Amino acid sequence: MKKIANYLLLLLCVPMFIACNSDGSNRQPNVSGSTSGDEEAGNSFQYSREEAGSFIEQWVDSAELKTNLPKIKEAQVTEDLYSFYSKRNYSPAWTAGTAARLVSTIRNIEQEGLNPDSYPVDTIQTLIEQVQQENSAEAGAKLDLLLSATYLKLADVIATGKVKPGNYYNSWHIKPVAPDTLYTHLQQAVESGEVNASLDYFRPRFDQYEKLQQYIDTYSRIVENGGWPDIESKGELQPGDSSQQVEQIRQRLHISGDLAAGPSEWTSPAVYDSTLISAVNNFQVRMGLEVQPTITAEMIEAMNVPAETRLKQIALNLDRIRWFSSGDMPPTYVLVNLPEYKLQVVDDGEKVKTMKVVVGEQMNSTPIFSDKIQYAVFSPYWNVPNSIAMDEIWPNARNNPGYLSSRHYEVLTGWGDDARVISPSEIDWDNLRQYRIRQKPGPWNSLGRVKFMFPNDYAIYLHDTPADHLFEEYTRAFSHGCIRVEEPAWLADWLFPQYERQDVKNKMNNTNRDIVSLEDEVPVYIFYLTSFVDDNGDINFREDLYELDKRLTPQFDLI
Repeated sequence: MKKIANYLLLLLCVPMFIACNSDGSNRQPNVSGSTSGDEEAGNSFQYSREEAGSFIEQWVDSAELKTNLPKIKEAQVTEDLYSFYSKRNYSPAWTAGTAARLVSTIRNIEQEGLNPDSYPVDTIQTLIEQVQQENSAEAGAKLDLLLSATYLKLADVIATGKVKPGNYYNSWHIKPVAPDTLYTHLQQAVESGEVNASLDYFRPRFDQYEKLQQYIDTYSRIVENGGWPDIESKGELQPGDSSQQVEQIRQRLHISGDLAAGPSEWTSPAVYDSTLISAVNNFQVRMGLEVQPTITAEMIEAMNVPAETRLKQIALNLDRIRWFSSGDMPPTYVLVNLPEYKLQVVDDGEKVKTMKVVVGEQMNSTPIFSDKIQYAVFSPYWNVPNSIAMDEIWPNARNNPGYLSSRHYEVLTGWGDDARVISPSEIDWDNLRQYRIRQKPGPWNSLGRVKFMFPNDYAIYLHDTPADHLFEEYTRAFSHGCIRVEEPAWLADWLFPQYERQDVKNKMNNTNRDIVSLEDEVPVYIFYLTSFVDDNGDINFREDLYELDKRLTPQFDLI
């Protein structure tokens, strides 16, 4: 990837952008009528503003754009272009200076995981040259429209994503919000001359957006330098082992930054020594693997994922963040990252807690959505979904008369408020779907001692679990969709500051169902990032749990 400085230098050296005053000083020609500082600096193009405005008025309509703009889907920008130009009486808006800044921004858009070739930079530069040489009002009008449409396209992509999620993910329910006044920010950009800064309005303020961008540059350099070696899998390696494979692993971990020491510092590169153990452990942490001295086949497989694939993975996740967050995040929220199997609590802008979670298995994937935690149910009943009842509980109960009572289940006549509990002897075994099975409150309950509710269409919530041993696993996709939290008492204590800690414990440890509303509802995000930057500033990668990366990649490559 080219550096920002190189691009700026290139732009400063391109003759089509620069003219000279009689005193030898550099200046850039100005579009007449601009309200930015470029006009005073001599930055206007020298064509007839009035004649160019006539062309623009002929081409721009509220329903359609009557001229072709390469790489721009006219239908997506027509309304904003009309609003923008009609409000300025169809006067041209761009100067050579602001045009150069837009080109510079696009040239460096790789840093946000986007492709500069998706934007008509070459056509813009050709038109600039034509305008400079011919002072053509028609070319000037075409250039002005193309610059405005390109800005609008770029702003929309930054705000809502390169690929739109609704077309590819049935489980994705966080919809990007498109700003409804793009043209007002276009006006601000051309008036102030601060083109890139004006786009900050559309950029997500979720902290992972900027953090991941830093690694776009890092992994681009790795790719440009040839990536890393492919390592043969020849069985597990233990400290003290010596082989060419160990040397390959040492090289691999040095390239990715897990091993700081370079080749000149290696005394016995083929020996699996203590310095390599530390690098192995660092890599394992970043990949979400079990941290151990043994180099397993699973670790070799993770090391053999090409650098190009990791770079694409970062770009995909940057686009996912655009779907998730436009503008500021709320100061306080709960976020679950499904591929990481982690929940984090952010309180007044500061991350105050991270805990493990168990999420839906692939066949019962947890949907991605956002909502607000409204209340908690202490000592809850578990109303067993019909699918689980029919597949797992009724078959066992039919063959074992004591099965239901031994597991603290009771059978109700239906799902309504007027449903009553019946005895097993009353069950009509030929019409089981009419019944509801629920599990009584207590330490045996599958929801544990508390569940945190944010009523939604997917019947998903956070809850305790008696199966604590599952939190010791490194991959934790075991549930039917709901999210089990490692430290429910801590979460309850944080959500209900009006109660003493002992009061919260008492509510969790009795068997009387108790519903408590939050004084202030808390936003909760169920999210999906397969690459992210951890608290140590290291890039992490995770397995594509629900194959959302796999489905997005072909569409991402096409655009």
